[in-house]
Amino acid sequence: MHQGEYLKKVIKNSNFTVKEVADAVGISRANMYLLFAKEKLDDYYIDKIGQIGIDLDNLKPQKGLVKESKELMGKDNEVHIPFYEANVTGGDVNNFGDQVKNASYFLTIPHFKDCHIAVRVNGHSMYPKYCNGDIVVCKKINDHSQVPYGEPYIVVLADYSVLKYVHPHPTNKSLFILKSANEAYEPMEVKRRDVLGIYIVKGKLELA
Repeated sequence: MHQGEYLKKVIKNSNFTVKEVADAVGISRANMYLLFAKEKLDDYYIDKIGQIGIDLDNLKPQKGLVKESKELMGKDNEVHIPFYEANVTGGDVNNFGDQVKNASYFLTIPHFKDCHIAVRVNGHSMYPKYCNGDIVVCKKINDHSQVPYGEPYIVVLADYSVLKYVHPHPTNKSLFILKSANEAYEPMEVKRRDVLGIYIVKGKLELA
């Protein structure tokens, strides 16, 4: 395959959308698809794409076709999880969501290769399950009608994001009930339609 086709494959196997990569490079989504048709990619594009954690350095010494060696297959399988230095609390926090360009840095953790984001916990609403300073690693739930209840999630709203257990409302199907592990914090009711994103917590990195 030529370099543009290889780029398309790498993006498809990553946690990034074509639009996110295009934004990082500074081109339109339409122009990004034009890159997929190119036999040779400019080093400029390879470097810019590499800055968001997609490794294309192996393309630089090769100016023609790309060979799919075992070594390259291994690199394809590496997952770079964007870490946001935005504190997820029981209260206010800046919205992070899918803004990959706002990530502080990227984590490579094989055990969490199906995850999409990592965020720091702030406060004590989820103590002792999650402590102040812990980093939670999460997977995005695309279908909000298929949320497994009783699990910990990061719930993204317009003005803030919270780390809570998600439960159905007992009488109103248009609402979620968000509960804390710390019983000193009261449950919250949020409208399902106001939820911009839900990320199930798959694990944590504890603050040393």
